[in-house]
Amino acid sequence: MNQKFNKNLKKVYNLLIFVFSLISIVAPASEYAWAKTDNEQLLHIDEKRKIYEVSHHRFEKTNTVASVDRYMLIPGGDAIGIKIQTDGLVVVDTYLVNTSNGAINPAKEAGIVKGDLIVAVNNQKITTVDDYKQQLLLSQNSGQLILTVNRQGKIEHVTVHPVTSTEGVTTTGLYLRDKLAGIGTLTFIDPNSLKYGALGHEIIDQDTNQLVTVSYGEIINSNVTAIRKAATGRPGEKVADILFDQKLGTLEKNNNFGIYGVMGNADTFSKEPMPIAYANEVKTGPAQIYTVLNGNKVEVFNINITEVNPQTQKAIKGLKYVVTDERLLNETGGIVQGMSGSPIIQDGKIVGAVTHVLVHDATMGYGIFIEWMLQEAGIDYLNIQSTTNVA
Repeated sequence: MNQKFNKNLKKVYNLLIFVFSLISIVAPASEYAWAKTDNEQLLHIDEKRKIYEVSHHRFEKTNTVASVDRYMLIPGGDAIGIKIQTDGLVVVDTYLVNTSNGAINPAKEAGIVKGDLIVAVNNQKITTVDDYKQQLLLSQNSGQLILTVNRQGKIEHVTVHPVTSTEGVTTTGLYLRDKLAGIGTLTFIDPNSLKYGALGHEIIDQDTNQLVTVSYGEIINSNVTAIRKAATGRPGEKVADILFDQKLGTLEKNNNFGIYGVMGNADTFSKEPMPIAYANEVKTGPAQIYTVLNGNKVEVFNINITEVNPQTQKAIKGLKYVVTDERLLNETGGIVQGMSGSPIIQDGKIVGAVTHVLVHDATMGYGIFIEWMLQEAGIDYLNIQSTTNVA
């Protein structure tokens, strides 16, 4: 019986684990909302989020800093693979199990719903589907599993009674996932601490439409193999190979303003450090983005910043831009999925990162100021002395 149980459960396990396709610029309609902004249809993130205030002292200081006396960063633009071990098992869905007593959905009957995060079973912490499989095997004697569930921040304990299908498989009727993988773009590396920032927005689980909580994560090397060109109402995307054996750094933080961690070695990226621009210095006019269209070669493309939204606290959509580079327009149609995090450069300074694109016009989009990403990374960019020795 146990051999049959393990064999069949293994087949179910293989079906439950799949690769997550990271949405870099757009996400499912249920996560975003359609809105009118200056008579334009914009795909944007729900802004009901915690906003952090920035002290007036900081702005007084930045207004007096000389243009040559400021923090230096290694600009990104590199395509990166992203691998995340979730903090618990994500309930992707539940399903009916055909049994000798009819079709039963044990998980749903117990109250488990899509989007729940299972963090423990029978008071044993679990982080992988293998952990769950072992607890399910042990439950054959008791006939029940006590699941500790994180439901949008609230912890609940739910008792589920496994059933045996007509095929002899013991199951709780759950589709579970413990890993995610996808691609994005590196924004910067701090040459002093080796901290990095990327994406400029959060990673949302496509199946549950919730923020992905990270137990352990890595950023890894990636090669862009093709571009699917954007069209009106249809976002394009980068297609890339993720080189899972080529780890670049840790992934420790995923929130509304990007992903953050520490690089193993900055020498992998052969770009000279560049000064940052403060949020109140960004202006309308010509600028550039760094990104990869083929392989791992970072290239420079022209944009024009058309609007700057003065912000004195951390927020998204600090600046608006239009793509003016003919080659980029010809090859991609504008901004495509996978470009999130591409650094925006103006007057030789890093001013921000690409984050959003307009649905009806991929040539136009929004970006986040670099200051907000540095704050999220925990980098003291106002301490100019720490970069005085950087070439």
